[in-house]
Amino acid sequence: MHLVSSQEDRQLTLFYRKRRPFARPDSLPYFFYRMRIHRDLTKRALAYKCGVSEEYVSGVENGSKFPSLRYCLACASLFDANPSWVKTKWAKEAIERFTDRLMKRLGLDIKGGVS
Repeated sequence: MHLVSSQEDRQLTLFYRKRRPFARPDSLPYFFYRMRIHRDLTKRALAYKCGVSEEYVSGVENGSKFPSLRYCLACASLFDANPSWVKTKWAKEAIERFTDRLMKRLGLDIKGGVS
């Protein structure tokens, strides 16, 4: 067991700490971010290959934008991910996002009570 974390661990911790819930480590945006880094692609290169803007990629990776299914499938194709898994994961995250936004708009907490 090492006591000092590596530079990459520190960078990932800082990356995660600054992100919104949809850029958490179990989300599609985070998965695609890690694949982009693993393949040494810049945001600009990924944007070009997926047919979106660099700002869009940045927004998705930092959690300020929810990724479109088209973008997720383009990333899946680029990174050789299973498209069925990506569609299922995207649908679950879309439902979660919609539910959270609806609950906030209605002034309800997660358990269904009024806040």
